[in-house]
Amino acid sequence: MKEMIWSTLLHLGTNMWRDKFAPEEPDDIHRFRDSHVFWCDELRFDIDVFHDITEKLPEMGINTVLIDVGDGVRYDSHPEIGVKGALTPDKLKNEVRRLRALGLEPVPKLNFASSHDAWLGEYERMLSTDIYRKVVGDLIHEICEIFEKPKYVHLGMDEETPQNQLAYGYSVVRAEPLWLQDFYHMVSACEKENARPWIWSDYYYNHKELFASKMPKTVLQSNGHYWALSGPNGEKGTLAHRYRAFYELAELGFEQVPVTTTWSTTGNTRQVMRALADNQVPNIVGWMSAPWMKTTPVDYYDILGDIARLTYARKEFGDRLYFKK
Repeated sequence: MKEMIWSTLLHLGTNMWRDKFAPEEPDDIHRFRDSHVFWCDELRFDIDVFHDITEKLPEMGINTVLIDVGDGVRYDSHPEIGVKGALTPDKLKNEVRRLRALGLEPVPKLNFASSHDAWLGEYERMLSTDIYRKVVGDLIHEICEIFEKPKYVHLGMDEETPQNQLAYGYSVVRAEPLWLQDFYHMVSACEKENARPWIWSDYYYNHKELFASKMPKTVLQSNGHYWALSGPNGEKGTLAHRYRAFYELAELGFEQVPVTTTWSTTGNTRQVMRALADNQVPNIVGWMSAPWMKTTPVDYYDILGDIARLTYARKEFGDRLYFKK
């Protein structure tokens, strides 16, 4: 049995929830948890906070850290994407090496969903074109160089719906054929780098046939349930489809890293992990804590608290999570 992925998500870039053409955000631009959708032309990332948190991760049982890169790096291939203060490729590469020296597996995350791609700048308005696909391929290639042959590349791909783009000045939703063509291009770009593609799974909710017949089983899935369970196992209420998706994706043969968070309720991680352990949902290869906050001093303790809840849930239920290959 291979080692489980115990992971957390930390943000470098943060322009993934509102583009620069949307209405202005309220004055409190420092919070990420409550007003994280605002656009900012400058990097919102504190390197000292990043160091402090990541140095604590091994003792908290975390072996994998996803870095939401976005426009937080000044890419050599597309320097126009990086915001003011973005890290140079060499600076980020040094951070990747530091993480590996700590015993952590660093994973780059680039969200290419139309609902979370404001970081792409003008390219967010070129989906499914030759230009767009070249840029996507360039970025995946370069981020794999910076991360020095990562095991995984997280592609995002969540929440591509009109409702999730109400805060955008320009919004678009790809029909299934175009979504799939763009996605296959991303998967191919990852495979060229010998990196396994990893995505959020919620496109599955409204596109089950596509997942069943056309989603490659090599793509690692992260379905998320971020709220308190309704009913003993989350089988009731408006969010029941998110809970059922853990079982349905497992039945389809996908490997999963469930994702939970304290963003909405503090008991979320423990509840969901206990339910999946009790019901022996197969093909769970890890778990992810996603604080959904900026890596800055104001959110420092909230981030650590989110990770700590994963640490303690793992002590209770982690050895009962069921992996079957």
